[in-house]
Amino acid sequence: MRRFSLSKLKFSISTLTSCSGCVASLMALDVFPQFLERTELIYFPFMTDSEEIVEHDIALVEGCVSNPNDIELLKKIRTNSVKVYALGSCAAFGGILSLSNKKNAEPIANYIEIDGMIPGCPPAEKFLGNLLIRLIENKEITLSEKNLCATCPLRETMNLFRTPKSIDTIYSNPYEFLEKKEDRTCFLNRGILCLGPITRDGCEQKCIEKGIPCEGCMGPISKDFTSNVVNFLGLFEVSEKFKKYKGIYYRFSKPQLEK
Repeated sequence: MRRFSLSKLKFSISTLTSCSGCVASLMALDVFPQFLERTELIYFPFMTDSEEIVEHDIALVEGCVSNPNDIELLKKIRTNSVKVYALGSCAAFGGILSLSNKKNAEPIANYIEIDGMIPGCPPAEKFLGNLLIRLIENKEITLSEKNLCATCPLRETMNLFRTPKSIDTIYSNPYEFLEKKEDRTCFLNRGILCLGPITRDGCEQKCIEKGIPCEGCMGPISKDFTSNVVNFLGLFEVSEKFKKYKGIYYRFSKPQLEK
């Protein structure tokens, strides 16, 4: 069994099919210079010229699997690393490419064993920074077991037992919500779809603070994204307009088939 380095931990940061937003967020962290000082970066195409993935301790992988080249790179990373972590919603769940009818979008765990994930689209600054420090210190990373509503700033205004329970507005244009930011009550009470009740906490409620409902980028606490959405919507009366909006069911993940 391969063991961790005795001196500086050796890292790789790789990108599969993605927008590179998670890597950009990583590099923008205040602790990123500390990360560079305290680790040895053996492979990171954004910053280094190294083209070879040699044996190392921890691999961070951004992006989903959508083509054979992604699979080949992913397996090479797994073979040469002690631990592998999915960085961002694409690597963890499949990501926004799951909305495409022409391309596959699979999480990296469909092809290799992973040791954990850092979800988010992209992961929130404080959340990502704290987990990066834990990895530098060779500590396990843990995710919240609570949903977003547990810490939501609009929590006190939530009343899911109101009558009628209906949703007639969907998240499609964030600017529509930004214009209505002054209304600081629970989105669901206002008939606006918010996936906070089925989404993992940890994002620092950045969207909520800006007047935009949660769209689920942190992923579900249990089961898969689609089944959680379907079960959740079963609690509400849904407008005809909403029923035609198929995108919400696959915003970050395709349904996971039983193996």
